[in-house]
Amino acid sequence: MVALRYFPYSLREHQREVIEFIEKGVREKVNVCIHAATGFGKTPVILAALLPYVVGGGRRIIWAVRTGNETDRPIEELKEIVERKKIRVFGLSFRGKRDMCLLARELKIQDYTGVSVLCRKKRKECPYYQNVYLVNSLLKQPLLFSEIYEFAKETDMCPYFLQMELLRYAKVVSLSYNYIISDLGWTINRLVPFRNSFLVVDEAHNLQYAASSINSDRITIGSVKRAIGELNSFKSEKVTILKGKLKDLMKVLESEGRKISGEDDVFDPKMVLESSDIDVKELGLLVRYGSLIHSRQLKEGKAPRSSLFHLGRFWLAALESLNIDGIAFLKFRENGNFVFEIWDMRAAELLKDKWNRFRLCIFCSGTLKPIKAFSETIGLTNYDGKIVPSFADPSKIVTLVPEELTTRGEELEKEMVDKYLEAIKLFLECMNSNAAVFCASYRIQEDILPGLSDICRKLGREIFVEKQGMSGDEARKILDDFKIAGKIGNAAVLCATMTGRFAEGADFPGKELEGVFLVGIPFDRVTMRTKLYIDYYSKLYGEEKGRYYAYVVPAFRRASQALGRVIRSKSDRGIFICGDKRYSDPKYLHLLPDYIQKTMIKVKVADIRKKIQSSSCYC
Repeated sequence: MVALRYFPYSLREHQREVIEFIEKGVREKVNVCIHAATGFGKTPVILAALLPYVVGGGRRIIWAVRTGNETDRPIEELKEIVERKKIRVFGLSFRGKRDMCLLARELKIQDYTGVSVLCRKKRKECPYYQNVYLVNSLLKQPLLFSEIYEFAKETDMCPYFLQMELLRYAKVVSLSYNYIISDLGWTINRLVPFRNSFLVVDEAHNLQYAASSINSDRITIGSVKRAIGELNSFKSEKVTILKGKLKDLMKVLESEGRKISGEDDVFDPKMVLESSDIDVKELGLLVRYGSLIHSRQLKEGKAPRSSLFHLGRFWLAALESLNIDGIAFLKFRENGNFVFEIWDMRAAELLKDKWNRFRLCIFCSGTLKPIKAFSETIGLTNYDGKIVPSFADPSKIVTLVPEELTTRGEELEKEMVDKYLEAIKLFLECMNSNAAVFCASYRIQEDILPGLSDICRKLGREIFVEKQGMSGDEARKILDDFKIAGKIGNAAVLCATMTGRFAEGADFPGKELEGVFLVGIPFDRVTMRTKLYIDYYSKLYGEEKGRYYAYVVPAFRRASQALGRVIRSKSDRGIFICGDKRYSDPKYLHLLPDYIQKTMIKVKVADIRKKIQSSSCYC
């Protein structure tokens, strides 16, 4: 098998068959979906399967990841292959202008829109852009974006446009989803033709929501206030009229906000604009004045930001989206403000034409199953799927489902909170290493946290808490400190949500995390948003399947992601408490990882300690 020439390690269980499965897909021109747990080695396996067509056939590989921070991983693996196999394949991890613009950093511009405006309006006079040229020596080995950035910085070149020069020669390119599923794709396609490329989508279960977020937008009443303030810098009768209409718009939106029933509600953008007497031409003027503000800010050395520009674009997009099935207009309260959102639910419709642009697509994730549900929700038709059995050792795993626990219902009663805390205490008393308590939502976390903090204090455990809306820097510090505690033997507790940043993507090898307690099932709260989502999917796939795709499958993917933080290798042990009796229901159980299915036992809360301590993995 030619692909094995490019595999840099000793083959582990199931890796050969996955390579053969991918090769079959390439031969038969059938897209490939692979469900395999984190730690299986998906990245080197897929690279090894595709590199023969790159080296010998002139194809290219575009590797799409969820965020820019994850782009380095495929290139790090490519570096390993190139070094070990003594071959020459150039590749790079690609980042956008926000991360690669030296001028933006000097001006302290950090948002994507601001950097884009800066580059568009200042490019001709930018000293870094004028200095860009291809450096052939850079093509000798794969490069991380940080290596390109540092070289460009040292030579006074624009890192972004040096990256674009190198892109022409790259056989492997790693980048974020946005370049595949949004209009940004043309920037890559002209240099790395999609038709000649294999597309690999990592953590592909996120596509359903990534497509929605790219095509959605929101404003607040604060956006309108800031827009009125910006108009004060212009003097004309036309501007005076516009200011009056924006003041009327603010009043209409405040009235709409006060009518919100429940957590969220719908609004009619056409009615809002008509009530404010604002027409399409005037919305275009808002965009034009916003663009003038961008130019003025750049001349003053300021970051180009304009609420006028955003406000005009938002309402124009809303009018264009009227009566389109799958687009909703939501209003809700957030941090004391009224928010108005254009919400696009049309993942399959938006994505279905993307896949045919490539030679072949490979979708992989540790939570891709059920593969049929995944394929339908992203508009994929021509595919073959493979579920790789977990490498977890069942003798090192305990999975318990306490029969008295459930978060079902609108609120968590005090009696149930106390029962959960009793179960969590018994669980933590059995853990001599790091453990995590993942709650189904922030609302449930609020109910549990006071009692959990008290338990941790009495057990002498430090507790690290994920907070809603916390910054990336705060999250990284919490994650680093929690991991360090585990490594030095100070067993700590992480309290987070299954919908937050720690339940997916974070790695906790060995003692960094050996136990997880799931507080409830992370079903979406039944709000207007949830009802609209289920209704839309029911129209597409039928009532039963629609609810399953929109409501059930996403919840158990979140739960599976949280459980998957523990098992990273065959030697890892894991103690899991699935804290809701519904986890053992056969209609849900098959959606969980296979090692959970194989080891699950139903117990009484009072028996948790005894069951853990009598297991072969307890030490």
